Amino acid sequence: MALHTSASGASVNGTPYSNPQGVATKEKYTWGILALLEYEENNLPKIEERTDRIKISVDLSKKVASIDLLLNVMANTTTEGNVVFNATHYLIGSNFTAGTGGNSSPQNLAQAAMEAVITLKMIEVTKTRNPQGKTVITRCTYTLAASGETNTTFSALLEFPIEIIALPGGGNVIEGAEWLT
Repeated sequence: MALHTSASGASVNGTPYSNPQGVATKEKYTWGILALLEYEENNLPKIEERTDRIKISVDLSKKVASIDLLLNVMANTTTEGNVVFNATHYLIGSNFTAGTGGNSSPQNLAQAAMEAVITLKMIEVTKTRNPQGKTVITRCTYTLAASGETNTTFSALLEFPIEIIALPGGGNVIEGAEWLT
């Protein structure tokens, strides 16, 4: 499991549903962020002319979620010459909170999704942190606009392993399965 330090008061903290006082992981945090983004996309109005999207389809028998993510981001160069990418949220009325402290402090849910996927991919490509050699994130790319402006897209495709947690009173909860160290 790739440990995640949760922020105090964050909307998503990465702890297991079955053990809310347990250890937070990057896998559970990333799944939680992506699931919250899809929930908001299906329940909140979208800013006109934005092409951002997230689609999650779950195969319960294979215990895998196919995730297609596209975010409009802005590419900028810092005074030191580094390129940074920032996503503005494309939905109106989000209640997402990054919290204080912890590993991540994105300004909005779209930024949190982009950062979480990139962090997970960086761990995934490190052989010592991915002992099974599993490729979950099959695409994680930025594409600069042809116009030469600072408009950019971030896109990701994931085949995310999931766990299905049975609730004591009936029903189930889906959360991200751990595969990294």
